[in-house]
Amino acid sequence: MSGLYSCGFEVFGRVQGVFFRKYTEKQANQLGVRGWCMNTRDDTVKGILEAPLAPLNEMKHWLQTTGSPSSRIDKAVFTETKEISNYNFNDFSIKR
Repeated sequence: MSGLYSCGFEVFGRVQGVFFRKYTEKQANQLGVRGWCMNTRDDTVKGILEAPLAPLNEMKHWLQTTGSPSSRIDKAVFTETKEISNYNFNDFSIKR
């Protein structure tokens, strides 16, 4: 048991052109969450989260309810949270 978990996410709403990825990166780094996020062609932001369960859940809650100051979150969808043996990422980054 490593106590590390991973899940994917996609956030729908007004999340592009409002610094959503930058705020997501900042929040993830504050919580010690690793992974990445990127804009999609469908005007959503998607990515991967890796962390112990408490910070992972805190990050998921932030993605569902907070986001960047100018964003409007209509919904956030998450894949099943799975336990992982090791981190796959060294930090949290924005993919372009």
